[in-house]
Amino acid sequence: MVDQRQSGVDAATATKQSAFLKVSTQLPAEKARAEAEREQAQVDLDKTFVRAGVDGRVEQFLVRPGDLVAQIRRPAGVLIPDEAGRNSLQAGFGQIEAQVMKPGMIAEATCISKPWRIIPLVVTSVQDFIAAGQVRAGELLIDPQNLQKPGSILVFLEPLYEGGLEGVTPGSSCIVNAYTNNHDVIADPKTGALKGFALHAVDATGLVHALLLRIQALLLPIKTLVLSGH
Repeated sequence: MVDQRQSGVDAATATKQSAFLKVSTQLPAEKARAEAEREQAQVDLDKTFVRAGVDGRVEQFLVRPGDLVAQIRRPAGVLIPDEAGRNSLQAGFGQIEAQVMKPGMIAEATCISKPWRIIPLVVTSVQDFIAAGQVRAGELLIDPQNLQKPGSILVFLEPLYEGGLEGVTPGSSCIVNAYTNNHDVIADPKTGALKGFALHAVDATGLVHALLLRIQALLLPIKTLVLSGH
């Protein structure tokens, strides 16, 4: 009877050890596998969504049932960020002006969507390369001699005063002038007379350009609405 009861105790101890091993080893392994399967399912689910990196609205959304919407295929619409074209302007200047275009320069603009208005601007950044001469992979090799139009210096400008671009439709066509300021150089005693005269001429040219910009702002709506016949 003692041996029989000792066998029962040994069996209970073995069952206890088996349960302990199951709790300490098997169940955590099964839990980790279940969590990995859940994470893999979440990854597969995330692959079914296409998300943009910015907030905005989708325009020209022409999609029919059955169309595939993906980043690498034909887009179903165009995403326009909420702040696109509302806080800054981009202007292209000639390559000859690359040495004088600097952040902090004062500029002015007139836009066709906001006629008869001169918008004071300030240059915030200047692109440090010219987007010309790049070769796009395709069926033909591009000969640099066939690039007829020279690239321009891309400049980013922001309104000098708050609300300066209010009323300007994003994507509007604008005319922009940027002005150099040589007053400090001219006033420097080390500046020679000939150089000072040349800088005076440059500043005077900027004044003429400012006057021409105002004439353009005055005539642009008339030219568009009357002389073009629209």
